[in-house]
Amino acid sequence: MEQDPVLESLQNDENSTKMLSLVSHKLKTPLSIINGYSEAILSQSSKEKFSPFTAKALEEINKQGTKLCNLVDKLLFFNKVEALQPKDLAKKSINLKNLLKTSASDAISHDEETATVSAGSTISKKGTFIEIDCPSALEIKADEELMGFLLEELLSNAIKFNNKAEKTIKVQCAHHGDSISISVRDYGTGIRPQDVNKIFERFYQVDDYFTGQIDGWGLGLPMVKKILDLHGGSISVISDRGLGSIFTVSIPVA
Repeated sequence: MEQDPVLESLQNDENSTKMLSLVSHKLKTPLSIINGYSEAILSQSSKEKFSPFTAKALEEINKQGTKLCNLVDKLLFFNKVEALQPKDLAKKSINLKNLLKTSASDAISHDEETATVSAGSTISKKGTFIEIDCPSALEIKADEELMGFLLEELLSNAIKFNNKAEKTIKVQCAHHGDSISISVRDYGTGIRPQDVNKIFERFYQVDDYFTGQIDGWGLGLPMVKKILDLHGGSISVISDRGLGSIFTVSIPVA
């Protein structure tokens, strides 16, 4: 007797999620030890007087260990989001402009290593500028943790998929009666037409000659889509190759 295709798909998804969760937890402990010891050794560098090669090697071990730890954390968060239902959301009224400022600062801080400078509604850092055009009183009703992740992910992608020395990202918000829209526009490489319909698939990554191999699991945008589904929202993409992309999120007011 043949199994129902829909049921088989659901079972495969459930098994994949369990496997990803198991792998993530198994990686977490050894990574914590690697990062902990490398940081401890680096803290002794002034006393031990390491050779330039040894110091550089330790810094790279710690850097790559931290990067891998962040990837594992993202995998664990993906599993958490995948298991959520709309009834699980901790919805509350959130000031959208404040949330955008926080998400912009976090997105930029992950990109470079200098202090963030905030001037009014522009968050900038070492050649990266995020301009926020959002009414000060505009509020959305959403799960703050999930919505913060969603905005940070869109802004991080706008920075990451841009090979220009100076990067400008523009964020615009508007109230449309029964919904609120948030548009994130970059002026980067853009997305090939054949990739636009695939970027929300799990583990899919756009890898091209503009940006080279991109770090990550290819889970950020699928999580964005899942979070919007949980909130009853939607997302659309307009992209021109070489001119950049506009990601527009729509969220119900209620």
